Amino acid sequence: MSKTILIRHEAGKREIALMDGKRLLYFSHDEGGGIAAEQIYLGRADRIVKGMEAAFVKLGGEMVGFLPFSECREKPRSGDRIIVQVKKPPVGEKAAYLTMDIALAGRFVLLTPLTRRFAVSKKIEDEETRSRLSDLASRIAPEGMGLVMRTESAEAEENAIAEDAAILEAAWKDVLQRRAQITEPGLLKGREDALVRLLRDEHGQIESILTDRPEEISGVSVPVQSCPNPFDLYNVPAKLEKSLNRKVWLDCGGYLVIDPTEAMTVIDVNSGKFTGNKSGTENTFLKLNLEAAREIARLLRLRNIGGIIIIDFVDMQTEESREAVRNALEEALKDDPVKAVVHGFTSLGLVEMTRKKGQ
Repeated sequence: MSKTILIRHEAGKREIALMDGKRLLYFSHDEGGGIAAEQIYLGRADRIVKGMEAAFVKLGGEMVGFLPFSECREKPRSGDRIIVQVKKPPVGEKAAYLTMDIALAGRFVLLTPLTRRFAVSKKIEDEETRSRLSDLASRIAPEGMGLVMRTESAEAEENAIAEDAAILEAAWKDVLQRRAQITEPGLLKGREDALVRLLRDEHGQIESILTDRPEEISGVSVPVQSCPNPFDLYNVPAKLEKSLNRKVWLDCGGYLVIDPTEAMTVIDVNSGKFTGNKSGTENTFLKLNLEAAREIARLLRLRNIGGIIIIDFVDMQTEESREAVRNALEEALKDDPVKAVVHGFTSLGLVEMTRKKGQ
């Protein structure tokens, strides 16, 4: 099904929603400052903690990030000015997680300006395609830099991929130019615009953009339509409120309970009002868990849940049922532009998975 992007402006902020039919898949709003994933800073190593093999880095003002030595090309000394990138934004009392392994994401490639390496997305499984893209990466990569070929590169023309790499190289040159202009910690490159990122991640799947300010959008390849109240048209506020509750009801009558903690996010699947049919308990629980798996994949993206995730599905007796649920979860996660890995069922019957954070 084709997807629709909705944009409205409220109280001086822009809000963006992605709809797949009646389903809300993604929501963002301009936060106006703060630390976000993908940002690049000139930082100053402030406190070296040898016992933790890490440094705390000042990023400007009161902002501080955590830089493990495993994310450094060279261990910084206290007072060193270094270029760092945010891998994970701050969560609760945890500082932002930083890296010195800078990566700039484009539509087809990921540019690593400080590391000469070539790789191909693991989602591309055809060996002939992988070999072709690996060779292309080594040929078009800017001197001294590396390229990771993203999943979308498999169907792209070589000149489009090369153009994407050139755009990212220019963006890195802008970072270096900004670095030459400042001496104190500060932002060198902000996050990519949310609309640009969404159009890139959902390339070929967007049917139209509905917005209350069509005059502000140009240079896009999908139709832009004027709509005074695009969020009201799709009932986005109500859908968002329901999706962000601790308890989220499923269409079948079951429900999810989502509990974030400092270490992980725990999701509990409950049968609730769902009684199934006369086909038996196993099939009843399987049907419930299959719907839950698809809804969990949607909510992980919508709520931008990252890190370790533990899912307690309703107990099933057969390995075939557990495999079907795992496959359904993995299939639903394929639409998520953020990398997620399902590690499978534990001996206690819980599903372990991980998801990067930062969308």
